[in-house]
Amino acid sequence: MNTRMRTGLVAAVAAFSCAACSTGSLFDSDVPVPSSYVIAPAPAGSLTGVPATPVDISIGRPDFAPGLDTDRIAVLKGRELDYFRRVRWGGRTVEVVQSMLVATINDQQLFRSVTAEQARVANDYMLDVEVRHFEAEYAQGAVPEVHVNIIGRLIRIADRKLVATVSSDARARASEERMSAVAAAFEAAAQNVALDLAKQTAAVVADDQPNLRKLRGESG
Repeated sequence: MNTRMRTGLVAAVAAFSCAACSTGSLFDSDVPVPSSYVIAPAPAGSLTGVPATPVDISIGRPDFAPGLDTDRIAVLKGRELDYFRRVRWGGRTVEVVQSMLVATINDQQLFRSVTAEQARVANDYMLDVEVRHFEAEYAQGAVPEVHVNIIGRLIRIADRKLVATVSSDARARASEERMSAVAAAFEAAAQNVALDLAKQTAAVVADDQPNLRKLRGESG
């Protein structure tokens, strides 16, 4: 291969590489993941004045809006869904959110027990979970705001009846343009939603006890 041909080949490869870089997402990367994040449950005893009922509840495996069921941390820029680069959740979002909901609701001691649906424990109710928002948004300024929206459908196991639909929506702005601050905002918003769902669910379950006792053939 002569010098002119070799020079042309190197230039072509370089141009192709640069084109690939320019067309790829700035948030996308295939490099090894250096950091992963988790979401802690809300502190025990965060709810007061909420009725406690001696029943067993399971939390369903969440259904996620398209693009959010992943171990990557989603970010929304306008209508474009993307992901932060070089960071991950500690597991898929379905596992992260379900674990946080189970631990948060259980630690409020509003029910006799709270377990994940897949634990296969006999329960009185199941909270079927749908996650519609679980992403950071760049709407105004350079600091993102986290948006978490979860819908829960409370099902009475004895007759498979939908008792009520509860929902909660929360937002939390990151304190600064750092991934640790964004993760903290995710945690704050998710904990607020979990506590709100726990409060609403506890009220519905307390009101439904006459129906549950009737189905069991119990008096009083």
